[in-house]
Amino acid sequence: MHVNVNDINGKEIAPGVVERVLLKPEDSKPGGLGAKHYILTNGGQVFFEEPLTEYQHYVIQGCAKMNSANGDLLHQDSAWFIPCNTRWLDSEPVKKHSLVHEGEGEVRILTLTYKVPRPAFRWAKSRTNNLYKVPQFHSSRRMVGYTQLFREEEHAVMGALRMHGVDIQTNTPGITLQDHKNPEEIMYFLRGKGAGVAEDIEHEVRAGSFLYTPEGDIHGIRRVDETLQYVVVEFIEHDKMWKERVYSEDWKPSWDW
Repeated sequence: MHVNVNDINGKEIAPGVVERVLLKPEDSKPGGLGAKHYILTNGGQVFFEEPLTEYQHYVIQGCAKMNSANGDLLHQDSAWFIPCNTRWLDSEPVKKHSLVHEGEGEVRILTLTYKVPRPAFRWAKSRTNNLYKVPQFHSSRRMVGYTQLFREEEHAVMGALRMHGVDIQTNTPGITLQDHKNPEEIMYFLRGKGAGVAEDIEHEVRAGSFLYTPEGDIHGIRRVDETLQYVVVEFIEHDKMWKERVYSEDWKPSWDW
């Protein structure tokens, strides 16, 4: 599927907070993944407190504070992961958190949520990272830049049950990203123009475009008119993944203890 945030009517859900729904959980496959875009102005504050849900925030533009006017800052190109755990509330796996507008300009935030079947381990903790604090990789073959704000292994040890890595990718004009298949995935375009593929359907993409592809469906970048930069996040079943790392259903250990 493809939508562009500029084509969606925003809803003011609180003073200084405009919300746009990019993907509803019931529209994802197999279900549970949601995506929203927020614009914060004039001290606006958005709260998150859905039960049995893990969160992945990405600050597209501006500067926000975490949880309160005295909280830590999240600058542009920062990612914040919130696992679903019972660290603070033993009876309910809900950890209320928020993002608060900071500074003069508006703040734009991409928020991904995923309903999970159970809480993560008790001491799973939230983590933040910024684009300029992680190694930058460059490829002359097909991409200008490829940066992982969160590696897949980091999400796993942080307690993620669905989130599986956060990448920032950059493609220059004339370069294509071969059609391929991955786990369930979203792409959010920060700048540029071109053609992207989701579910084997080609779409014209630009800043604000959002592509969603279920697991195993074809996606890619077929054309770059102006340098494209975009956020990529994959989603897997971590419980199933760890079992597969031990042995697959088609393979059994040959030794006999």
